[in-house]
Amino acid sequence: MSFTNTNKKRIRGWKRKVKKIDRWFEANKMPDLSYFEVKGEEYVKIRIDPWTRVTERVPPDWYFRLIIQKLVVIHNLWQEIFDRQKIPYDLQIWLNYPNTIRSEVVCAKVDSFGGARDNYYKKSSKNKSLPLCWAKSIPELQLFTWQVHDDEDLCFKQIEELDEDDINNLLRKGFIEEKDVLEGRDETMYSKKVGHVWIGRVSKV
Repeated sequence: MSFTNTNKKRIRGWKRKVKKIDRWFEANKMPDLSYFEVKGEEYVKIRIDPWTRVTERVPPDWYFRLIIQKLVVIHNLWQEIFDRQKIPYDLQIWLNYPNTIRSEVVCAKVDSFGGARDNYYKKSSKNKSLPLCWAKSIPELQLFTWQVHDDEDLCFKQIEELDEDDINNLLRKGFIEEKDVLEGRDETMYSKKVGHVWIGRVSKV
């Protein structure tokens, strides 16, 4: 059970915070091919202090745009590496809003070349364009084809061992109860829409 906070507390030392983006990038610019082989996917989450300390926090827009630029570079580096593996894969960038700190680069195995893995998020009922604050300032995003999905907070009854009080608190907060099957086992899931996520792919010729 993990939710994102919009923390307006003043952050000092912005130059140091920007340098942390570079360190995060250097640590994640190469995929772990062994992990990909075993798990069938590989991903890079944004793990930059202080935005992911204890709870996830939303950084300022200008700071997040710097992170997007690095996500695009990671995507392009990964694309070159996975192309050399000669295996079918689906490489994606996720840009979440307003929970921008949840954005990721994700690569998943697929059954055939040109295939896609689309079961990470529910497709949105609304056709919303990529936010202009990103599209205008980062021209590289125009090279991607974007589909909008719902960003949701999720909790799982059995996995997280939720008791009756936990469940009642979730329902009071507007979570919806759903029945699902995870890894062949019946599960009760509680979901609440908290924004959108744009999933981008570059068309492969």
